[in-house]
Amino acid sequence: MSTPQATLPAAPVTADQAIQEPEIPKPDPTACKYCKRPSHCQECNHELVPEPPKGPTNLDQPRPDIYKQLPPPLALTQHPDFKVQSPPAAPDHGKFSVFAAGSIEMGYAIQWQKLLANHLCDMPISICNPRRGEWDSKITQQAKNSPFREQVEWELAALTASTVICFFFDHATMSPVSLMELGLWAHSGKVVVCCNQEYWKGGNVHLVCERYGVPLVKSFKEMVPLVRAMLRVKGLVVDKKGALTEREEERDPERSMGLEEAKALLKANTPELQGMAIDRENLGVAK
Repeated sequence: MSTPQATLPAAPVTADQAIQEPEIPKPDPTACKYCKRPSHCQECNHELVPEPPKGPTNLDQPRPDIYKQLPPPLALTQHPDFKVQSPPAAPDHGKFSVFAAGSIEMGYAIQWQKLLANHLCDMPISICNPRRGEWDSKITQQAKNSPFREQVEWELAALTASTVICFFFDHATMSPVSLMELGLWAHSGKVVVCCNQEYWKGGNVHLVCERYGVPLVKSFKEMVPLVRAMLRVKGLVVDKKGALTEREEERDPERSMGLEEAKALLKANTPELQGMAIDRENLGVAK
């Protein structure tokens, strides 16, 4: 019969011999659960992209411009034919119109659309602004829901009919619908984009603009002249009385740049193709 052996005490483990358990990082309570970007300003801890509201919300309420992305408004004399169109009413595009594509984020994006209207109000154009006054966030984003369908169809129709599509990406937002719309219209030859590298998909936006020859700038202040240049290339000429004209000699240089100047400005702000040579015409890019 065997005698049970006594259990020897374990030898002490030195600090060098100790097995270190990997430290599991704790989730940042202020980070977005999707993109992991901070949802609060690191300086003032102000909310950047808070949870969407539950129920009706005013999308036109002022939003703090934490990162100073917008310049001050201008004191321009509004043209009598200038209009701002928003859903649900069908837009009157007139002869020339600009669609304000870009960040809305259920009203949490900065109010860049209103500032765009302010900076272009001296021209006989229509601004199509999809940022409607009030929206009920309880409405699920499904095609079967009439209010949602109405909003999306309004945007799709206005994008198609507009002379120029202007994209502004607020870099404190995600703006997935704006990314989709840029993909739809990048080849159209009527798009200008404002997006800096602080935007979470800024690299993707840059590469799309590069591939399809889309003028791209980093600031709102640079974007407005591009919109005016694109309108000029599309045929908008204003005379000194503020009326539309087709005669270059009647052009008011204060409100309409020369055609060659407009083309040069757009070209100067179009990213150069890098790497593999691409024939943009074969990609269906409109001139």
